[in-house]
Amino acid sequence: MNRMKKLSVSFAVLMLLLGTLGGAIAGSLISRVFGLDFLVLELLPGHGIRIRDFYILKNLELQLTPAALIGLVVTGWLLYRKEKG
Repeated sequence: MNRMKKLSVSFAVLMLLLGTLGGAIAGSLISRVFGLDFLVLELLPGHGIRIRDFYILKNLELQLTPAALIGLVVTGWLLYRKEKG
């Protein structure tokens, strides 16, 4: 039988978000260990998202970096492969 695997939209969005965060974390670690500073450059300088008093954090800042984009693309590709196969 040929069954189509369907991903829910909420699962795909959650996985893309987690992939972006994972890419940013991996880029930060690689930058510190190997000195590849281009992975953590801010793509939109001064245009990050800043949230004050976020739950238990005093200040939360979100920036778009090349490592985060790489994580987003890799996660999207993995979701695409899961859907196809």
